[in-house]
Amino acid sequence: MNMRLFISIALTAILTMIVTDANAQNKRVVHKKKKGKVVVHHTPKGKVVVVKNKRKRVRRTRVVHYHYKHLPRRGTMVTSINGAALSVNFRGIGYKVHSGVWYKRNANKWVVIRTPIGARIKLLPKGYRRLVVGPRTYYYYYGTYYIQSGTQYEVVSAPIGAEVGSLPDGYNTITVTGQEYYELDGIYYMPSSDDSNEEILVVVNNPNN
Repeated sequence: MNMRLFISIALTAILTMIVTDANAQNKRVVHKKKKGKVVVHHTPKGKVVVVKNKRKRVRRTRVVHYHYKHLPRRGTMVTSINGAALSVNFRGIGYKVHSGVWYKRNANKWVVIRTPIGARIKLLPKGYRRLVVGPRTYYYYYGTYYIQSGTQYEVVSAPIGAEVGSLPDGYNTITVTGQEYYELDGIYYMPSSDDSNEEILVVVNNPNN
Protein backbone atom coordinates (compact mmCIF):
# COMPACT_ATOMS: atom_id res chain seq x y z
CA MET A 1 0.00 0.00 0.00
CA ASN A 2 1.22 3.52 -0.79
CA MET A 3 2.68 5.01 2.44
CA ARG A 4 0.89 8.34 1.94
CA LEU A 5 -2.45 6.57 1.48
CA PHE A 6 -1.83 4.45 4.61
CA ILE A 7 -1.06 7.55 6.72
CA SER A 8 -4.15 9.38 5.36
CA ILE A 9 -6.44 6.46 6.26
CA ALA A 10 -4.94 6.16 9.74
CA LEU A 11 -5.35 9.89 10.46
CA THR A 12 -8.99 9.80 9.27
CA ALA A 13 -9.78 6.88 11.58
CA ILE A 14 -8.18 8.63 14.57
CA LEU A 15 -10.10 11.88 13.94
CA THR A 16 -13.38 9.95 13.62
CA MET A 17 -12.78 8.26 16.99
CA ILE A 18 -12.06 11.62 18.68
CA VAL A 19 -15.20 13.29 17.30
CA THR A 20 -17.41 10.31 18.23
CA ASP A 21 -16.07 10.25 21.78
CA ALA A 22 -16.58 14.02 22.16
CA ASN A 23 -20.19 13.76 21.00
CA ALA A 24 -20.88 10.93 23.44
CA GLN A 25 -19.45 13.00 26.30
CA ASN A 26 -21.54 16.02 25.35
CA LYS A 27 -24.73 13.93 25.53
CA ARG A 28 -23.84 12.85 29.05
CA VAL A 29 -23.26 16.40 30.29
CA VAL A 30 -25.57 17.62 33.04
CA HIS A 31 -26.48 21.29 32.66
CA LYS A 32 -27.76 23.29 35.58
CA LYS A 33 -29.48 26.64 35.32
CA LYS A 34 -28.11 29.50 37.42
CA LYS A 35 -31.00 29.45 39.85
CA GLY A 36 -30.59 25.71 40.36
CA LYS A 37 -34.32 25.09 39.97
CA VAL A 38 -34.18 22.86 36.91
CA VAL A 39 -31.66 20.18 35.93
CA VAL A 40 -31.53 19.04 32.30
CA HIS A 41 -30.09 15.60 31.58
CA HIS A 42 -28.94 14.64 28.06
CA THR A 43 -29.11 10.88 27.69
CA PRO A 44 -26.85 8.90 25.29
CA LYS A 45 -29.67 8.91 22.74
CA GLY A 46 -30.04 12.66 22.97
CA LYS A 47 -33.40 12.61 24.75
CA VAL A 48 -33.89 15.58 27.08
CA VAL A 49 -35.37 14.93 30.51
CA VAL A 50 -36.30 17.89 32.72
CA VAL A 51 -36.42 17.24 36.45
CA LYS A 52 -37.74 19.84 38.90
CA ASN A 53 -36.24 20.04 42.34
CA LYS A 54 -38.70 19.08 45.07
CA ARG A 55 -40.55 21.95 46.69
CA LYS A 56 -39.82 22.79 50.30
CA ARG A 57 -42.50 23.04 52.92
CA VAL A 58 -43.37 26.56 54.10
CA ARG A 59 -45.89 28.07 56.49
CA ARG A 60 -48.79 29.82 54.78
CA THR A 61 -49.70 33.40 55.60
CA ARG A 62 -52.98 33.48 53.62
CA VAL A 63 -56.07 31.32 53.90
CA VAL A 64 -55.99 28.32 51.60
CA HIS A 65 -59.13 29.36 49.69
CA TYR A 66 -58.16 33.02 49.10
CA HIS A 67 -58.43 32.73 45.30
CA TYR A 68 -61.96 31.35 45.58
CA LYS A 69 -63.35 33.41 48.46
CA HIS A 70 -66.07 34.73 46.15
CA LEU A 71 -67.28 31.20 45.31
CA PRO A 72 -69.49 28.91 47.44
CA ARG A 73 -68.14 26.38 49.88
CA ARG A 74 -68.21 22.69 48.90
CA GLY A 75 -71.46 21.15 50.08
CA THR A 76 -73.38 24.43 49.97
CA MET A 77 -77.09 24.09 49.14
CA VAL A 78 -78.70 26.69 46.88
CA THR A 79 -82.24 27.09 45.62
CA SER A 80 -81.34 28.55 42.24
CA ILE A 81 -78.38 28.79 39.85
CA ASN A 82 -77.38 31.53 37.44
CA GLY A 83 -79.36 31.22 34.20
CA ALA A 84 -76.10 31.17 32.21
CA ALA A 85 -75.03 27.89 33.85
CA LEU A 86 -74.12 25.07 31.49
CA SER A 87 -76.02 21.79 31.59
CA VAL A 88 -73.88 18.63 31.59
CA ASN A 89 -75.24 15.10 31.46
CA PHE A 90 -72.84 12.43 32.65
CA ARG A 91 -73.74 8.78 33.19
CA GLY A 92 -77.42 9.60 33.28
CA ILE A 93 -77.10 12.38 35.87
CA GLY A 94 -77.73 16.03 35.09
CA TYR A 95 -75.31 18.64 36.42
CA LYS A 96 -75.08 22.41 36.22
CA VAL A 97 -71.76 24.24 35.89
CA HIS A 98 -71.27 27.95 36.49
CA SER A 99 -68.00 29.85 37.04
CA GLY A 100 -66.16 26.54 37.38
CA VAL A 101 -68.45 25.32 40.17
CA TRP A 102 -70.37 22.06 39.66
CA TYR A 103 -73.86 21.55 41.07
CA LYS A 104 -76.02 18.46 41.42
CA ARG A 105 -79.77 18.33 41.99
CA ASN A 106 -80.83 17.48 45.54
CA ALA A 107 -84.62 17.39 45.89
CA ASN A 108 -85.74 20.92 45.02
CA LYS A 109 -82.29 22.43 45.59
CA TRP A 110 -78.79 22.26 44.14
CA VAL A 111 -75.66 21.24 46.06
CA VAL A 112 -72.04 22.21 45.28
CA ILE A 113 -70.20 18.95 44.63
CA ARG A 114 -66.87 17.39 43.79
CA THR A 115 -66.62 17.24 39.98
CA PRO A 116 -67.20 13.66 38.75
CA ILE A 117 -64.10 12.07 37.17
CA GLY A 118 -64.64 11.54 33.45
CA ALA A 119 -67.19 14.32 32.95
CA ARG A 120 -66.44 16.76 30.11
CA ILE A 121 -67.04 20.42 29.38
CA LYS A 122 -66.57 22.46 26.22
CA LEU A 123 -64.97 25.53 27.80
CA LEU A 124 -62.63 25.97 30.76
CA PRO A 125 -63.71 28.37 33.51
CA LYS A 126 -62.27 31.87 33.44
CA GLY A 127 -59.18 32.12 35.65
CA TYR A 128 -58.04 28.50 35.27
CA ARG A 129 -54.41 27.60 35.95
CA ARG A 130 -52.31 25.72 33.39
CA LEU A 131 -50.12 22.99 34.93
CA VAL A 132 -47.41 20.87 33.33
CA VAL A 133 -46.71 17.68 35.27
CA GLY A 134 -44.33 15.28 33.55
CA PRO A 135 -45.24 15.01 29.86
CA ARG A 136 -48.88 16.07 30.33
CA THR A 137 -50.62 19.44 30.49
CA TYR A 138 -53.45 19.92 32.99
CA TYR A 139 -55.88 22.74 33.66
CA TYR A 140 -56.93 23.51 37.21
CA TYR A 141 -59.72 25.50 38.77
CA TYR A 142 -61.60 25.30 42.07
CA GLY A 143 -60.23 21.91 43.08
CA THR A 144 -60.87 20.32 39.69
CA TYR A 145 -58.26 19.05 37.22
CA TYR A 146 -58.91 18.82 33.49
CA ILE A 147 -57.02 17.53 30.45
CA GLN A 148 -57.85 18.35 26.86
CA SER A 149 -59.68 15.55 25.06
CA GLY A 150 -60.38 16.46 21.45
CA THR A 151 -62.40 19.65 21.47
CA GLN A 152 -63.48 19.19 25.09
CA TYR A 153 -61.90 19.10 28.55
CA GLU A 154 -62.20 15.99 30.69
CA VAL A 155 -62.13 15.88 34.48
CA VAL A 156 -59.28 13.70 35.79
CA SER A 157 -57.66 12.76 39.08
CA ALA A 158 -55.11 15.12 40.58
CA PRO A 159 -51.53 14.30 39.49
CA ILE A 160 -48.90 13.98 42.21
CA GLY A 161 -46.60 17.00 42.08
CA ALA A 162 -49.19 19.44 40.69
CA GLU A 163 -48.82 22.96 42.10
CA VAL A 164 -51.97 25.02 42.62
CA GLY A 165 -52.69 28.38 44.19
CA SER A 166 -55.82 27.71 46.23
CA LEU A 167 -58.53 25.22 47.13
CA PRO A 168 -62.25 25.83 47.35
CA ASP A 169 -63.52 26.36 50.86
CA GLY A 170 -64.57 23.11 52.50
CA TYR A 171 -61.11 21.52 52.74
CA ASN A 172 -59.82 19.83 55.89
CA THR A 173 -56.62 20.73 57.75
CA ILE A 174 -54.75 17.72 59.13
CA THR A 175 -51.52 17.28 61.04
CA VAL A 176 -49.28 14.24 60.52
CA THR A 177 -46.11 13.85 62.64
CA GLY A 178 -46.20 17.55 63.40
CA GLN A 179 -46.59 18.62 59.76
CA GLU A 180 -49.67 20.40 58.41
CA TYR A 181 -51.47 19.30 55.24
CA TYR A 182 -54.75 20.15 53.55
CA GLU A 183 -57.20 17.54 52.27
CA LEU A 184 -60.00 17.95 49.75
CA ASP A 185 -61.81 15.18 47.88
CA GLY A 186 -59.31 12.64 49.20
CA ILE A 187 -56.39 14.64 47.71
CA TYR A 188 -53.60 15.86 49.98
CA TYR A 189 -51.73 19.13 49.60
CA MET A 190 -48.50 20.37 51.17
CA PRO A 191 -48.02 24.13 51.66
CA SER A 192 -45.02 25.45 49.72
CA SER A 193 -43.89 28.37 47.52
CA ASP A 194 -42.92 28.63 43.86
CA ASP A 195 -39.93 30.28 42.18
CA SER A 196 -41.55 33.71 42.61
CA ASN A 197 -42.19 33.09 46.33
CA GLU A 198 -45.92 32.85 45.63
CA GLU A 199 -47.65 30.61 48.15
CA ILE A 200 -48.75 27.37 46.51
CA LEU A 201 -50.08 23.94 47.41
CA VAL A 202 -48.36 20.81 46.09
CA VAL A 203 -50.28 17.57 45.55
CA VAL A 204 -48.62 14.80 47.58
CA ASN A 205 -49.31 11.19 48.46
CA ASN A 206 -51.46 10.48 51.51
CA PRO A 207 -49.11 11.34 54.41
CA ASN A 208 -50.91 8.80 56.62
CA ASN A 209 -49.65 5.88 54.49
